[in-house]
Amino acid sequence: MNNEDDPDWGSIVHLHSSRVFRVSQRILGSVQDAEDVSQDVFIEAYRLHRAGPIQSWIGLLVRLATLRSLDFRRRKRRTVELNEYQCAIDSDPAMNLLKSELAQRLQLALSQLPDQQATVFVMSFYEQMTRDEIADSLGITSESVSTSLYKARQRLSQSLLFSHKENR
Repeated sequence: MNNEDDPDWGSIVHLHSSRVFRVSQRILGSVQDAEDVSQDVFIEAYRLHRAGPIQSWIGLLVRLATLRSLDFRRRKRRTVELNEYQCAIDSDPAMNLLKSELAQRLQLALSQLPDQQATVFVMSFYEQMTRDEIADSLGITSESVSTSLYKARQRLSQSLLFSHKENR
């Protein structure tokens, strides 16, 4: 391989590590788990690069971060972890509890979405990427992005509404 085919991994990690971590942390809700998944994502990205050229590093890394985080979440047993919001003293503990509960329900609902819907949702809502940016990153049409996003929203709405009714 020549230098053009072998990217500067230090630069790739530096440019994209915070995005990969952020995606994983939002899905998992745990800093430690997100760190583990982030390492796995970069190892997998390196292996994929060795197998062939990468068209979009952002698309590949966000997709891998989403999928590996969802896989991790599906495998992991229910555990309770204190996060930075729960540790901080706040003037409205009821609101903090509500936010925490909603975040946990969203994380669980995301793990139940099909992979493409979950990836598109994460890229759109967590990473604030446009429909065209998502399409380019994932190598799909803008219409497919819109369809996946619509289906993800519908499923998440139903799932969150159902879990809210169950908890009453």
